Amino acid sequence: MTTRLAVTVSHEATHTLVTLTGELDVISGERLRPALDKLLDEGHTRLVLDTTGLGFCDSMGLRLLLETHDRAVEAGGFLKLAGVGGAFRRILTVTGLYAAFSIYETLPDALAAVAD
Repeated sequence: MTTRLAVTVSHEATHTLVTLTGELDVISGERLRPALDKLLDEGHTRLVLDTTGLGFCDSMGLRLLLETHDRAVEAGGFLKLAGVGGAFRRILTVTGLYAAFSIYETLPDALAAVAD
């Protein structure tokens, strides 16, 4: 069984943009983890994750995002979630994790926060 998760990474002057499209679950999360770990290991600790195209996220996906957030913050950076809506917003709210992240409704809102 495979799930579809497309990941694109763009290094900008003030941050690294990671765009997630599809489903983040136990299977795709284990494929995403090495990419996020590599970014952090290389010193890219100012992360903006565009989740506009994320249709689903399970508990393992949430755990991966939380671990990545914690590593980025420990290294003096951040992880901002942009484009949070629909089912992803609901699961963050229901689990109480909405308050654990810096969350922005749109990518432009998150990028404006990075620029401040």
